[in-house]
Amino acid sequence: MFGLPRKRPALIIAMCMLLAGCQRGPNPADTVRNAYGWYLRELKSGVNPLAQKRAELKEFVTDNFLASIDNMRPELEDSPFMDAQSFDAKLSVEKVTSDRRSATVRIGLSGRLAGQHALNVYLVKVDGRWKVDDVKLLEQLSLAEKSERAG
Repeated sequence: MFGLPRKRPALIIAMCMLLAGCQRGPNPADTVRNAYGWYLRELKSGVNPLAQKRAELKEFVTDNFLASIDNMRPELEDSPFMDAQSFDAKLSVEKVTSDRRSATVRIGLSGRLAGQHALNVYLVKVDGRWKVDDVKLLEQLSLAEKSERAG
């Protein structure tokens, strides 16, 4: 009769520690959503996040990915991904595969002006946090092609 009440606080403490250990930060899909949301907010406020917000950008991406972006910057500067007025794409997470150290998040970007895009976002864990390490465009679909595939 006295054993159960004494075990209850220990059980509650153990459960809290276990749950706290599982909540170490956003999962891969949330990391992609958070990074994308942050990027769009910065663009829409008139800031070039690649040039003016590098410290904040490093919260979402690896140093290797940042170096890749720097190598592509001339191409990116003229792309719709840098123009907040023409970039109206909405993000949807299609599929997530992950293990303890790496993950792939397939996303869809769709918008009236931006069209339809499917991308794989590759993430790695750095110091316990998921970070984008690479992005690969899988396909570009027009609205007509997308409806043909669905139909």
